[in-house]
Amino acid sequence: MTKEKQSVGEQIYSGAATFGRVWAVVSAIFGTIISIGLLILGIYIIRHKSHLLSVPGTVVEDSKCTTSYSQQRPATTCRTKISYDVDGTNYTQTVDTGAMNYEKSSKVTVWYSPGDPSDPELNPATKGMGWILIAIAFFICFGSWIWVWVTRKSKVAAAAGGAIEAVSLLTGR
Repeated sequence: MTKEKQSVGEQIYSGAATFGRVWAVVSAIFGTIISIGLLILGIYIIRHKSHLLSVPGTVVEDSKCTTSYSQQRPATTCRTKISYDVDGTNYTQTVDTGAMNYEKSSKVTVWYSPGDPSDPELNPATKGMGWILIAIAFFICFGSWIWVWVTRKSKVAAAAGGAIEAVSLLTGR
């Protein structure tokens, strides 16, 4: 049995399809790793927010903000001194507030862990953010493995994916 010689176009098409299939598997593996990280982060956020309690607090002095430049983009970080009461004990702490600037005497909601009320937070991530990260993780993971399945079933899809990725690698885009 002899193998028929493929034309140059058929060879390119087959090569692009093979590259597309390999690229799909590699991308799915990286997508799975990223999904695991997002899943862990989402669960951490949900669990962290679950055990925090809130109390009213007051800003003791105006926020102290600094702006730094990274690659010509400004990044502002603020530290704010707050006062709050937990079970009759008054706490005064300085907390990072991201880019949020608070004025003296402003009322704020202070979140704290019952095990350590001296470690407050002003703006913890919401449980909803945790659920969004979990949903994104599943979308990335399932989407990438569905693309692997599509490239296995369709040589056209595999070749198109391979050609797009080859051009992307060659042009740096």
